[in-house]
Amino acid sequence: MARKHVYEFGNTAFLQGAGAAVVMTEDVGFLEDKKFTVTTVIPAKGSTVAKKEIDFVPFGHDNKLPLIIMKKIHENTIVGSNIEFKSNMAYGDGLTVFRRTKSEGEIKIDELLPDDAPEIFQFLSDSNYMRVMQEVAADLVVFGDAFVHLSFGKRLKNDKPRVVQIWHREMCFSRISKQDDVTKRIEYHGYSSQWGEQSAPDDVIVTRLLDRKSPLYDLKVRTGLAINPDTGEKDDEGESGYTVSLNMPVPGRYYYNRPYWWSIFLDWYEFSCAIPKFKKALLKNQMVLKYHVSINMSFWPKLYKSEGITDAEADKQVACKKKFLQNLNDFLSGEENAGKSFVSHFQYDRINKYEENDIIIKPLESFIKGGEYIEDSEEATNVICNTMAVHPSLKGASPGKSKNINGTETRELFIIAQVLFKPLRDMMLLPLYLAKEINGWDKNIEFGVKNIMLTTLDKNTGSEKSIGNEKV
Repeated sequence: MARKHVYEFGNTAFLQGAGAAVVMTEDVGFLEDKKFTVTTVIPAKGSTVAKKEIDFVPFGHDNKLPLIIMKKIHENTIVGSNIEFKSNMAYGDGLTVFRRTKSEGEIKIDELLPDDAPEIFQFLSDSNYMRVMQEVAADLVVFGDAFVHLSFGKRLKNDKPRVVQIWHREMCFSRISKQDDVTKRIEYHGYSSQWGEQSAPDDVIVTRLLDRKSPLYDLKVRTGLAINPDTGEKDDEGESGYTVSLNMPVPGRYYYNRPYWWSIFLDWYEFSCAIPKFKKALLKNQMVLKYHVSINMSFWPKLYKSEGITDAEADKQVACKKKFLQNLNDFLSGEENAGKSFVSHFQYDRINKYEENDIIIKPLESFIKGGEYIEDSEEATNVICNTMAVHPSLKGASPGKSKNINGTETRELFIIAQVLFKPLRDMMLLPLYLAKEINGWDKNIEFGVKNIMLTTLDKNTGSEKSIGNEKV
């Protein structure tokens, strides 16, 4: 009877006879750095580059890494919530325009109103920079990099360069060109919704990319505001705009960043995703689990190949998969199978220092009492939050046995979190400082992100206390 009861739930399955939960884990090889083959494209309409062919570097295996990362974020409630929290923290209380003045030995910050700097506020409105900031914050939190385009508009001959708008370029649809053999720099940015879908997209908008090491100096040289060190003269390239990379420093990365928090995909991420599915299966089917079986997604193509099944034979692949799960169920269930050995192969990645197994079988001691996997879920949540630099208490989850945290501790954690976003906020504001230099705005005007202020009412006094520093 048990042979008929094999249930599949997407990337998980339950073998009723064996009481085994099966998880199809994804191969973490999508994070590996491999030798790449450039994608050669012809700039599409809207490009500022007239070059016939440009070689672009793929972002991850099959040029799909950004979309894979976003898919994984949406599939895990903890990771998705952390990304949203950090993006909102980076945005803070919004953009502020101010002057920094010194009076009697003290530095004061005077916030400006639209009437004080009408040209700047009109520019921010024309660029919808509040939205640009939110989009840049999200990209920086997820990818550790972001791109914006400084548009000069249509320029006539001898017109001075002037930034009229700033546009955000989504990281998922952005690629950068291979290092130029002569200049030893990355010269171009390619923007397309077809990256990873086609071998050579036909809608790539190509623009010149400013030097990532010193974008302001490079912009001044290219627009004739500074002397070109190669020619000894001031030369204006006459371009209608340039793209800027706002990448955060990550050691050892040249083309694309790999944020530190991506390490969760090597271990705890899959575990965190599996727990809710197991809980749902338990509640829905009252299943008693005896084994936890992890099957690497890369195992199935190898199995199909050994059975002589091609990629075009989808029905045969489904049947082969079900047959294997049924055989696994038969192997793990029944007294006659007690004491049998199971052999599986694994390989060791010497670069990333982890074992990659085809199949892992772990026995479980589990009884349905209504609180299964709570401690495991808490542990996974705490590890993921720690890796992503988000204290669980700031989102309502309190680690530890007491589960309690008072308001003062929460406010202090919130203040500390805002301080740690300073490097990221600097990158969010960099495009405005580039525009300020090119457009000739008042040199004393600065830009900042206001901190969110938390308040508390003192007992029996009716007075309000401000917690934190509202300065930028």
